[in-house]
Amino acid sequence: MPHTSYFLNPDFEIDQHVDDEQLISIVANGEGVLWLDIEEPGAEDRSLLLDGLGFHPLAVEACIERGAHSVRVEGFGSYIFINVRGIDYTTKEDVLETTDLSMFVGRNYVVTAHDTFMPSVEAVRKLVVSDVKHLMSSPSLLAHAHLDALIQMVRPALERMSDHADTIEEQIIENPSESVLAGVMTLKRSCLSLNRALAPQREVLSRLGRREFGLIAKEADLYFRDLFEDLVRVQAANDIIRERTDTALATYLSVVSNRQNEFMKVLSIVATIFMPLGLVAGIFGMNFQYMPGLDFRWGYFAMWSLTLIAIALMLWLLWLKGWFSARMRALRSQRFGRFVPTAVDPIRLTVFAGRAVARNLRRRTR
Repeated sequence: MPHTSYFLNPDFEIDQHVDDEQLISIVANGEGVLWLDIEEPGAEDRSLLLDGLGFHPLAVEACIERGAHSVRVEGFGSYIFINVRGIDYTTKEDVLETTDLSMFVGRNYVVTAHDTFMPSVEAVRKLVVSDVKHLMSSPSLLAHAHLDALIQMVRPALERMSDHADTIEEQIIENPSESVLAGVMTLKRSCLSLNRALAPQREVLSRLGRREFGLIAKEADLYFRDLFEDLVRVQAANDIIRERTDTALATYLSVVSNRQNEFMKVLSIVATIFMPLGLVAGIFGMNFQYMPGLDFRWGYFAMWSLTLIAIALMLWLLWLKGWFSARMRALRSQRFGRFVPTAVDPIRLTVFAGRAVARNLRRRTR
């Protein structure tokens, strides 16, 4: 599938679109720094990864069979295999989805593989073009930039989820409905999905920051430890949103219960008022000899007209109070629309990630 490559040769000149034979030669010679990016890896890439670059079959399988393996970092002697997950901004589902990013980090190369377009990879690509000598000075810094961009990509979705939590909390108080409840549960599922992706990555960054692997440059371990702290802050923000969904769910149930109690209270008052009237009517009936209107020609129709008017008036009053769920669902669905946490412009995401990574690099290399 599509390959993109950047090679910083020993003369600090950048070469793009290196062919497979040159890739194999560069990895074997160990000179310069190479970055190979593979989008949508398939069976045709297996021979290059296995035979050409000499990667372990288990690592290649984890790279090609997407979603079949968990987040992890593992050393294979001459290279490190890293599999992490980031937000999939190509899907527009109600529940946030994640996608894998696999990396092979060697002494003079970084190979990345991913299923879909990833703004984080695109951001690193633009940084490489603009500041290649700095970012590609070592594979460790290049791998760090990819992980940093991947974590920064979580923030735009978290901001949208936080704003959506504000809307949910307002709607729960003003007009609780089934659509609001569905929004609470959907947001909660997005938080859980994101947490499943972020939580294991703390161990990955922790192991990289401890220089457990000799291929990690000495000057890069501090960057990975600082990135670990960034991940902790991002995960804490996600946990706060998840706690807000728990609170919102409890508040929704409480508000609905209170409104049901109010409804029952009104019905009880009406029933109490008409109870003695029904008792008197049940005892004496309407069998009086002298009753006004008995001789009226249209009395029967007038009685039915008055009854229907009273019923219509009661239904209208109940409709105004919002006790007919069909009307309320129609009204509230207009105010509480569909929420997509990943509905962010890809160009904006790429620019955001690029600026964040560049800012972090400047701060960490001072």
